[in-house]
Amino acid sequence: MPRKPLLIFLLTLFLTVLQVQWAAPTEGYDAEALSVLSPEVLGAYPGVLLLFLQAVFARRAMPVTRQAAICTGLLAVYWLLANYVTFDARVASWSTFSAREIWAHVLPASVLSIAVCGAAYFAASAFILRQGRAKK
Repeated sequence: MPRKPLLIFLLTLFLTVLQVQWAAPTEGYDAEALSVLSPEVLGAYPGVLLLFLQAVFARRAMPVTRQAAICTGLLAVYWLLANYVTFDARVASWSTFSAREIWAHVLPASVLSIAVCGAAYFAASAFILRQGRAKK
């Protein structure tokens, strides 16, 4: 596997695990019941999607900052939805929460983690993509 896509995939996986763990509620966690929602598994989905998008963007010769911004935005939306699903499985399933109440818990818990991890992803992916273009 070429180096640039592998680095982007590993960056996506690492930051997704970090972000989901950071924003996840600590109460109500059952590891056996939530193996599908583990952060490592959740990180593989956007990693594959972003690799596909990077291939499409490279063929279209899109500017690096635009590529990084689009991928960061999509990843931030994915992280927010992953936080919603994680909260719903860990906490809301044990009680009666409406969708509005779940969002009321998820949004404040997600803002800082998504902002920090998104900024790190944007900077690192732009750097990796620029290094790939500089070698050509």
